[in-house]
Amino acid sequence: MNRKVILWITFLFTICFVNGFAQNRPPQNVRRVIVTSRYEIKDGKRTVNSRAIKQEIKDSLDRTHTILFRDYETQRIYRHIWHTFDGLQVVRTDEFEDEKLYRFSLFTYTPDSLVATQKVYLVNEGDTLHYATLRFKYQNRLPVQIDAINSKGKRVYRTKSTFDSNGTEIVRRVKTTKGFVPVDSIMGVTCNPTYDSLGRKVAESITKLFSDGRKESKSFKYEYSKNNLLSVVQEFDSVGNLLTRTTFEYNDKGKLKFISVYNPEGKLIEYKALRYELYPSRDRRQPVIEY
Repeated sequence: MNRKVILWITFLFTICFVNGFAQNRPPQNVRRVIVTSRYEIKDGKRTVNSRAIKQEIKDSLDRTHTILFRDYETQRIYRHIWHTFDGLQVVRTDEFEDEKLYRFSLFTYTPDSLVATQKVYLVNEGDTLHYATLRFKYQNRLPVQIDAINSKGKRVYRTKSTFDSNGTEIVRRVKTTKGFVPVDSIMGVTCNPTYDSLGRKVAESITKLFSDGRKESKSFKYEYSKNNLLSVVQEFDSVGNLLTRTTFEYNDKGKLKFISVYNPEGKLIEYKALRYELYPSRDRRQPVIEY
């Protein structure tokens, strides 16, 4: 079967899944779709075989209203996210796993379009629990403090962050009460960044503490293309051993096109390609591939 036909059938199935499962969700406008595909790797080389692993669906205002994550082998959608907008601002995010809603958040904004509050709800077999309302405080438009308030109005944890002059979070500390952890499970962050003369981050070491007691320490080195786009990321463990080297390639419009991941011996272990699809008409029958 022609590859374009296969892609078209796959996309129609995706749209049917999204709209069919939505129940009360109105049909969404589809203008652009970003498809990330992963290629099969054999003996350190990519083959011609690839399958989609992620789809980001945008409307005519370039708002990403749906994100789908696919299992590489089965192509089953194992996780998806819905965003609901008021203008260009996300006012609700629904998160699904194995076709079941497990969490959603409601957002409000400050007059200068920063997130003021995020109400987080957990869903378990039809039972909805208000986990916490996050209240944000900013300095130079950066979130320096987050207070989490439960349904009784009591603060259950507070996050304080310090940023450097380049906007990088260099310290995060979290204080919690018993039974509550941050939404991202991170209890502390320490980051030591290095910048070049152009203000680009060229290296950093990051240590994270998690609510389950884990401690993760890694360091990274970054390189940039002549167009000032990120071109290489090297990842190292806590004692400086190289873990992976990732390269990024872009099209002539500056859009990310290829991602290649190599092991410490320089052998290709992962290859991903991004395809940008434009649907000019409402019937979606004349897609244009924007490489």
